Amino acid sequence: MKLIIVSLVLLAYSSISLACYKSELSDQDNFINCKLAAEKGDQKAQYNVALMFRTGKGVAQDLEQAFEWYQQAAEQDNVKAQYNLALMYQTGVGTERDISQAIAWYQRAARHGNDKAQFNLGLIFHKGDGVANDYRSAIDWYTQSAQGGNTNAQYNLAVMYDQGLGIEQDYAMAYMLWTLAADAGHQLAKMNLDTLTEVISAEQIKHSQKLAEQWLSESLGQ
Repeated sequence: MKLIIVSLVLLAYSSISLACYKSELSDQDNFINCKLAAEKGDQKAQYNVALMFRTGKGVAQDLEQAFEWYQQAAEQDNVKAQYNLALMYQTGVGTERDISQAIAWYQRAARHGNDKAQFNLGLIFHKGDGVANDYRSAIDWYTQSAQGGNTNAQYNLAVMYDQGLGIEQDYAMAYMLWTLAADAGHQLAKMNLDTLTEVISAEQIKHSQKLAEQWLSESLGQ
């Protein structure tokens, strides 16, 4: 059974933190206000300034400035900034590519429950992006992200169960995870469910339904 693995690194956050940002002001005025607050140490303002430099909103785009302001906010434990900083390190945008720094910052964001950071960590270890393949670590990070509702993590974790990568092959778990992702609109999961249905037994499907109930209960508990 040929399966397609999600290989896309998730995009950076695009949301604005409202600490210094006023919707009634122009982009230029918002940049001025946020930069004044950022220079005084406001971590939400620092995140906004970084975002504006990255996107060129209210100021000329400057990826190196974006990187520097994300770093300041990230060091003050701004989770969105930690995620974006990791993504810039991973992709070499605004700075030299440094996978060890990317992993370190993803881990800080992941410990705060950031499901995208958890997914990207799983993907790094799954693909061996700048590190040795580590399927066990990939499974651990995918699981955390999947339990947070990330459909790409649910999909990739199902692939690992289906193929027995780093874990005992388990069609029931794969079926359960693809069902969760498919129900949330993941198209590749829907395709793989159709294929898996041809080889999975009725007993395994029934077992997967029980697994889904347990999985969702554990996720809500977290």
